Amino acid sequence: MKTYRIVLMAAAVAALALTGSAFAHSAHSSAATVVTTKKSPLYGTILVTSSGQTLYLDSADKPGHPACTGGCLSVWPPLKASGTPKAAGSAKSSLLGTTKITGGKQVTYDGHPLYTFASDSAGNPTSGEGSHGFYVVGPNGKAITKSTKPPGGGTGY
Repeated sequence: MKTYRIVLMAAAVAALALTGSAFAHSAHSSAATVVTTKKSPLYGTILVTSSGQTLYLDSADKPGHPACTGGCLSVWPPLKASGTPKAAGSAKSSLLGTTKITGGKQVTYDGHPLYTFASDSAGNPTSGEGSHGFYVVGPNGKAITKSTKPPGGGTGY
């Protein structure tokens, strides 16, 4: 019986050690926000999140001062920074940065704060294009204000 308790106690200590090690690792290695690119048949190569959501800039923003505040943020959620933002695809890490916002930091690209659009969907992932001064962003950091396809060329990617 004594041996059984010792084995049980050793197993419990080992389990705690593994759990503590995994917790310490996850606490110190928060995943960074990734900005990447995707080919859109309407707009060419555009910036997207790591999960494929289209990224937009607000033409009313000033460097370091997002114009979208209050209720605007429920329609145009900011891309919040987790760790140091990382670039993938054709996105350039040299154009990535952050700006302070209420509740954290927002990812910027070429100085423009980045947003997603709440009404984008799988069937129409760029539905916010041109709405209220928001435009999809190219890997050069500029707003894409015109479709690369002739009228009637479809929607989305």
